[in-house]
Amino acid sequence: MADTNKATAETSADLHYDLSKINIDQPVHELIDQGKKIRDSVPFEKLGTFIPVKRNVVQGISHVEQKMIADLMPLRHKRLAASAFAFFRGTDELMAFDLSKQTSTNIPVVISGDAHIGNFGFYASPERKLLFDLNDFDESTIGSWDWDIRRLLVSIVLQGELLGLDHDQIHSTMKGAVETYQQILKECFENHSAMERYYFSTEVESFLQSEDSSESLPKVWRKIRDSAEQRNSDKVVKKFTTMNSRGHLVFKENAPRTVHVSDQRFNEIREHLRSYTRSVSPDVTVLLSQFHISDIVRHSVGVGSFGTRCYLVLLTAIDGSHLVLQIKEALQTRRFRGFDVTTPFSQSKPDNGERIVTCQQILQRASDPLLGFYHNSDSGRSYYVRQFWDMKESINLDKLDEDDFKTYAKICGLLLARGHAQSPTAAIVHGYVGTKKKLVSALINWADDYSKQVHKDYQEFLNSLDADKTEE
Repeated sequence: MADTNKATAETSADLHYDLSKINIDQPVHELIDQGKKIRDSVPFEKLGTFIPVKRNVVQGISHVEQKMIADLMPLRHKRLAASAFAFFRGTDELMAFDLSKQTSTNIPVVISGDAHIGNFGFYASPERKLLFDLNDFDESTIGSWDWDIRRLLVSIVLQGELLGLDHDQIHSTMKGAVETYQQILKECFENHSAMERYYFSTEVESFLQSEDSSESLPKVWRKIRDSAEQRNSDKVVKKFTTMNSRGHLVFKENAPRTVHVSDQRFNEIREHLRSYTRSVSPDVTVLLSQFHISDIVRHSVGVGSFGTRCYLVLLTAIDGSHLVLQIKEALQTRRFRGFDVTTPFSQSKPDNGERIVTCQQILQRASDPLLGFYHNSDSGRSYYVRQFWDMKESINLDKLDEDDFKTYAKICGLLLARGHAQSPTAAIVHGYVGTKKKLVSALINWADDYSKQVHKDYQEFLNSLDADKTEE
């Protein structure tokens, strides 16, 4: 990292992600009025009507997996088969294709693209404050706001079923999430200035104080907070590394999930990380100049991204301290076999690492200062880089009771609205959604219908796995 020689990999500085679709200079009140008028052409009833789409589930998944590491596919399939919700989390390509065929307002904002309830979590701000926010941006892009809220609601249905909640309890949870989304957009554009929207707090304690008047935090949140504060590079070193026969600190292997890279790949990544340092701020570049690379492993994580090219890099500083970086392959937003999931806002030129980093920095209140990207011109692959762990933690959704689940869903709705509100065009969204109960009912109906589609897709996937076993 300290070597300042010119890297062999090229950067993507000339492929900036185009944000012009959300840049607008109309007054807020005009944008709100514009949103209200869109209700005439896209009434809530149409937005809430699920339009069935013909597609081959197994072929769609296979198309995405063609770009992944073949040896990891059996383990990926095991993760997808765990539950309907796990399947839903790992196959965003199916819903993305389906959403492209639904009635939409097509009001553009920067969206997560994969805003299910498992993609929110804790992480550290640069000031070491514990934040709770959106934390997965592989599918982030400029798109219609309703893609995010629909995916959030369907995930509430599927996780609610796993928790054993009944129909009315799940509907009440969805209702709270949508109403919170509406209310936060209202506050953002009727009560807050542009700067106040930008500085909107995502500190955990401030959220919980607004949800619970009591002084103590709910038990589940306190437990996660305490756990997150202990997740740092020192903890990673203790958990993931060991001393080799030469007395050097190296990562432990856990094949096929965690394996050391070849010497050739080690040298390639070392060169590319020099390119990565040109995508971060000067203070971070100076910080990283004090480190050298000690070890690199391929380390697969998650559900949907399991099988992509992900690496952990162990860095050692001149004072003997350590830092662990995570490198994740940045694929195109999900594509369905035979069809492009195109929208009026699709872009083909930008580097995908830059797209992910750009959208993350917009949607999150504060982002990892080490967040950056690089492009491998030889392979044509893009990557983004961030700290590994660094107070990153997520809620164990299976441990939530009904009340905590409702609180959690509301906070997800709040964060989604706050993230969307960073796009000036979200004022149009506010005008459209208002505080109308008809919108709430429409979106809940759509999520109910789509959750049934997910169960059908999940069963078709399980049947394909059984068929493969029979052939063997």
